[in-house]
Amino acid sequence: MKTIRALFISLLMLVFVTDLFAQDESSFGGFLASPVGDFKSTNRSSGGFAKPGGGIVFDSKYTSGLLPANWHFYFHSTYQWNDMDTEALGKAFTEALGYRTEVSDSKFSPILTTVGPAYDFRLSKNIVFELKAGIGIMFNNTKAFTVKVYDENNSVIVDQLINFDNKLAFAYNGGAEIKFEIVKNQFAITLFSDYTFAKQTTKISSSVGSTTSLVDSFQKLEYLNTGIKFVLVNKTVAPK
Repeated sequence: MKTIRALFISLLMLVFVTDLFAQDESSFGGFLASPVGDFKSTNRSSGGFAKPGGGIVFDSKYTSGLLPANWHFYFHSTYQWNDMDTEALGKAFTEALGYRTEVSDSKFSPILTTVGPAYDFRLSKNIVFELKAGIGIMFNNTKAFTVKVYDENNSVIVDQLINFDNKLAFAYNGGAEIKFEIVKNQFAITLFSDYTFAKQTTKISSSVGSTTSLVDSFQKLEYLNTGIKFVLVNKTVAPK
């Protein structure tokens, strides 16, 4: 349900932008999602244990007669998946507890939507460089996982299910891209790199047998996405 709500908000933002600006470009593509900072860290107290993953991106660029030359309004939306390094997480628990600990597979699946300005300029006749920034929302769907702790006789002494109830979070991002115009005013290919950060409030519930406990926490999601997009150009006269 919360994933659907995040997508609905994204669509509302897109409708708002469409009413005020004329669309110049729409693009889609894929990327390598590389966690950085605490999101990548395997520190037991603050790390996210996120591994490199992948994702898809949908972008739209708009212009208006109200904007200065070379300035645009940018709508950016991504969905990605990063597996959790549960092997490293299990080792961290083992060191802390003194008993062998195993953690089942899990992953992060953040959905991001941002809007903001973009500025581009030509490097040559068919090559354009662009800088962009945005603010918006993120929803991260974290897959539940199980923690099992074994004693010296290899008997399970703890079998705990960890669930995540993630909230919508404020996010910001910035990046750069270089566009190669294949067919003038019709089609282009873009190489891009984006940095994104969000701090998401999370309610963690853990279940042991019939007992359930709740803990309020947060996750720092910080990553660098690098990839390729296919751009459909739609040159129109902007509204004034």
